[in-house]
Amino acid sequence: MQIVINNRNEITSYALVGSYKDGIEINDIPSRFIIDFKPRLYVYSNGQIVLNENYSSGNNEQPIQPPNISMPGSDEELRKMFAEMQVQLVQANMMVMQLSQQNARLSQEMVVINQKLEEVTNNEDVIPKV
Repeated sequence: MQIVINNRNEITSYALVGSYKDGIEINDIPSRFIIDFKPRLYVYSNGQIVLNENYSSGNNEQPIQPPNISMPGSDEELRKMFAEMQVQLVQANMMVMQLSQQNARLSQEMVVINQKLEEVTNNEDVIPKV
């Protein structure tokens, strides 16, 4: 598990899966930590998680802000990206078609080579007349 602390060593967040950029890896957590967790209710002190003696449950706490999710680009940029992807798809399909044609030609050449080898092998088994 990883925790995130503020400048007063109060635990503001934790992650059971994944990690934080400035997270602190913790192996030993109190039994009620996850159940009772509230931002700043616990403090990270001397490598241990302990209850914050200065914790105040008053409404003067700042609400947790949701993450700012920014979408990539405008509608026009998305249309351009989509068009570029379509071009790449057409190019990839053309390459696959060319490779399939090459594969078919090579298969035909292999059949011809095998036939010639059989002819040579069959002719070697025949005893020439003297």
